[in-house]
Amino acid sequence: MEAKRLNRQDFLKRLTSRQLTRQQALAQLTERLQQYEKKYNLRSEVFYKLIVGTPAEDHPDFLAWASCYRSYFRALKAHLAPEGDLPIGDLGH
Repeated sequence: MEAKRLNRQDFLKRLTSRQLTRQQALAQLTERLQQYEKKYNLRSEVFYKLIVGTPAEDHPDFLAWASCYRSYFRALKAHLAPEGDLPIGDLGH
């Protein structure tokens, strides 16, 4: 059985209702980043340094990629912090 892909709104809803663990959130964000990297043949950290603050940042796909990249680091920070230090609902904002 194939896993259902979550859109951003459903992902955030599940995350804030604690249906996704921090580890699951990181896994899904990593998968999404890898999809962008494969599509554009560019590592996310290189893309982010090149695109942020430029007019190209307004491209819908690039906006989504940059948002995913920022969310990944928020999730990673929350995952590495002691339980209760960072609210999990901070992801994606």
